[in-house]
Amino acid sequence: MNKTNQALMGTLIGIALVCAVLSFVQTVMNINDGNFSVTADLLGLFSGSAMPESIHNAYWDLIGLYTDPFGNDSGAHATILLFTVGFALVAAGCASRATRDLKGSADDPQEYLFTHRPKAFLRCLMIPWNMLTAAWGFKKVPVLIPMIFIPFMLPFALIMDIVLAVLFAVAWTVMNIRMKLAASKDRRAYDRDTRYAVCPKCKRKFYRPDVKCKCGLTLSYPVPNKYGVRYHTCNNGHKIPSTNADGIRAKIQTVCPYCKGEMFSHEARPLAVSMVGSAGSGKTTMMISAAESIAALAKEKGIVSEIITKGISADAQRGKSHVVPTPAGELDSEYFFLRARELPEKQVIINDISGLEFQPDRDKILFEEYYKYNNGIVLAIDPFEVMALYHSQSPTKGSKNTPVATLESFYHMYTEINGYGPAVRSAIPFAVVLTKMDDPKIRSSVDAEGTPADFLNKYGQKTIVDIVQSAFGNVKYFKVASLGDSANAAEPFAWILSENDEDLKTKLFG
Repeated sequence: MNKTNQALMGTLIGIALVCAVLSFVQTVMNINDGNFSVTADLLGLFSGSAMPESIHNAYWDLIGLYTDPFGNDSGAHATILLFTVGFALVAAGCASRATRDLKGSADDPQEYLFTHRPKAFLRCLMIPWNMLTAAWGFKKVPVLIPMIFIPFMLPFALIMDIVLAVLFAVAWTVMNIRMKLAASKDRRAYDRDTRYAVCPKCKRKFYRPDVKCKCGLTLSYPVPNKYGVRYHTCNNGHKIPSTNADGIRAKIQTVCPYCKGEMFSHEARPLAVSMVGSAGSGKTTMMISAAESIAALAKEKGIVSEIITKGISADAQRGKSHVVPTPAGELDSEYFFLRARELPEKQVIINDISGLEFQPDRDKILFEEYYKYNNGIVLAIDPFEVMALYHSQSPTKGSKNTPVATLESFYHMYTEINGYGPAVRSAIPFAVVLTKMDDPKIRSSVDAEGTPADFLNKYGQKTIVDIVQSAFGNVKYFKVASLGDSANAAEPFAWILSENDEDLKTKLFG
């Protein structure tokens, strides 16, 4: 049980139990004085002035059924003993399992707040009676045994119920106010700095992920709510922060609520870049080189970069000159984080799929979920391929793997997934990148034509320029070298990230 619940239950039950103790002491004193009444002057309960005399007398007639067999001499002692047992049962109910049961369901296994568990008010009123509940749960102990003592439990349990009802109302109101204020503050901060999360496996976008406790339980994302204000507690007793004060919640292991795959979100704002290009156009090498350059730039600016995925890791960077072809099919997104004291954490996500996926296919399964939320597109074009097609007289000009065919196939997927009509012009940044500028022959041929757009027009790819200009409203052309000392693969990514995030524009790329 967490400290908040301990404080709530300890305070409410403690005060109510003190009232019951005072009532019990006064009852015993009155019986010793020969006054067979449960006066409980604290609340006036069961005194002649608190209820009609007929009910008062009926209650004591019931008590007499228990004590008359003992005779007049032993009646007072028997009455005290029976009331002592009744009070003990009430007190024991305060510590019973039903009273302490705050566990959540199997679907969301975390402790509720004492004031906000299901049917919390009724369960609070049941606390003095919970020995009846406990007895009911034992198959070999008939519930009739504690039921016999109900008349002797009644005055003390009712006093506790009255006190608990008042205190519960106060505690519920206070906790509700705290919860709503904290939840509102937390939501504003999350909407400002994070906005949503993305699964690198199934590519789906969602407001918040689930979390995985160190004991393996999967819980809903901890925010100030019915499970706690500052901390939540799983059913196994492990504490999980429910606010991101000092970045503590960002360290939690998160889980996709759809595919249940483990992921990291860090409560960072996700910025997704999608790569497009035919097979062999240099997408993967450019992506690895860009991640390496951005990490180096971040280090210079005092910004921490944390690369999470293997595809852009240090090992991948060392072997970027010998990248194997990207396999067909859906691949996990590559991503890394950028953070600093003066920079709210960002998650840069890069989606690189095989060029084979852009070949026109009537039966193609569209899995590019990230096209619904991506922040920019990088179209990679191999200038050598463009020149080869231009000079070739073979039928390969009609190949499914040409830059034009790749762009048309991508645009068909992009519009179909987003539900865009032919007249819609997307506002997301679109970078047209001529790759492999580290090859001197390719660079000289491109530079000879001036701009990348002029090069494409000269070598028979005006269709690419026209499609891009008509379909996207924010287009920029780049010439990129991914290898060697002149590597500048980060430029198109830096432009896209700067167009989407003012913090990165000024504090990293400025």
